[in-house]
Amino acid sequence: MNKTYKKYVNQVLRRIPCKPRVKKRIRYDLYCMLEEKSSELHEMDPYQLLGEPEDVADEFMDNMDDVYHSRYAYVSENTFLGMPLIQVKSGMNRGGEYKSERKLFGIPLVHINRNPFGVAKGIIAIGPVAIGIISLGLCSVGVLSLGVLCLGLLISLGAIGLSCGISFGGIAIAGLFACGGVAIGGYMAFGGCAIAGEIAIGGYARGRVAIGDTIHAHIGLYQTKGTGEYVIPLIDDIEAMKYYIFNKVPDMHPIVKGMIKHAIRLIADGAIILQ
Repeated sequence: MNKTYKKYVNQVLRRIPCKPRVKKRIRYDLYCMLEEKSSELHEMDPYQLLGEPEDVADEFMDNMDDVYHSRYAYVSENTFLGMPLIQVKSGMNRGGEYKSERKLFGIPLVHINRNPFGVAKGIIAIGPVAIGIISLGLCSVGVLSLGVLCLGLLISLGAIGLSCGISFGGIAIAGLFACGGVAIGGYMAFGGCAIAGEIAIGGYARGRVAIGDTIHAHIGLYQTKGTGEYVIPLIDDIEAMKYYIFNKVPDMHPIVKGMIKHAIRLIADGAIILQ
């Protein structure tokens, strides 16, 4: 038996939940198809002969008993481009995998994969490994990414979050704004340990402008220790502290200025404990 064929067939069968006797028949049919195609095309690569295992599995599923595919538990009356907005199939459980029939640019609108180490790819992707515009998983990659280890183009939220834009997490790293236990932001960071290119607020804060218990900054306010050119201790006079920062950085963006005002007020009121 061709080992390459065997490996390929096993990959297809893993994606088809059915009884052992049915799998046995499918296995036999797959081998026959591979042998016939190989004789016709003089090609030994199963991927060239039949295509991707996932696509082959989908084709088999589409032609199996109606229990698996053709009955819908719910079909919405609202339509988009002539198709129901929502379709929920009854009896469909591809080993813990769901892939919507509706696609956008050839990508499933929704792909949910609950198989261990399964990969979900869709506009909305949910699975152990999720790749999509909106992704949710142990390891997720997307424009909006949520999970344990997240890589988000705009926003990431997870235990470890990395983003070009905004990141929230135990460890948060972002090109613009980061918030977390350890926060590293290209522009602004807020957290227990905050490091930023411009503005940092946290227990330990390092940036051009920093506010925290211990700081290293060009301009800043500290509670216990501070190093830098224009750093002073935190005082009770909120307005004086705001004036000190904004006078040194007059061109600060209004939104950032508002965030700093709010942070100073919370620190003064004791709502944020820096130590």
